[in-house]
Amino acid sequence: STAGWRWHGACYSLLRDPPIGQHRLQNHLQKNHKESMLKLHTKRAFTLIELMIVIAIIAIIAAIAIPNLIEARKHGNESAAIGSLKAISSAQSLFREGDKEGDGTLDYGTLTELADQTLVDGILGSGTKQGYNFTATGGSQAQFTWDAQGQPSVPNTTGDRYFYTDHTGVIFYTTTMAFSASGAGFNQGPAAPVGQ
Repeated sequence: STAGWRWHGACYSLLRDPPIGQHRLQNHLQKNHKESMLKLHTKRAFTLIELMIVIAIIAIIAAIAIPNLIEARKHGNESAAIGSLKAISSAQSLFREGDKEGDGTLDYGTLTELADQTLVDGILGSGTKQGYNFTATGGSQAQFTWDAQGQPSVPNTTGDRYFYTDHTGVIFYTTTMAFSASGAGFNQGPAAPVGQ
């Protein structure tokens, strides 16, 4: 019976006080865990050189992309200006043939009159649309002629070309100067039809 008590006491002491090897294992695991956490934190940080390289790459990409983006925007504005002048041309025909003023005279209208009759949208009717300023007036003989033009709101920024059209329906452009509304049809210097 004393042998039984001895064996029972040894088991109790093992449960109460774990063996020395287990303490070493726990200490080793805790130490390795702390070291691995420190390594994780140091691996996540970027060095100053890495950040500078990333910033330099972004700057190079921006230097290449921004001029192309500005040119694409100019071309988009110019295409929209041509479309707006075509819309004005169609609206002028409808205005005249339908006597939209109701005054009994078949004449062409101004840009404001075209917008009032909802023949052009309100934005174009205000005179400014997508980087261009527009005007449309009845010519010197409002029953037979009209003029319309589109000029960049900020030359060389919102567009490079100046546009002009009249009762003939041909749209002309120039890059050197704005057209003047003469009311007598197209007579402006170095201009070419759109598409040529």
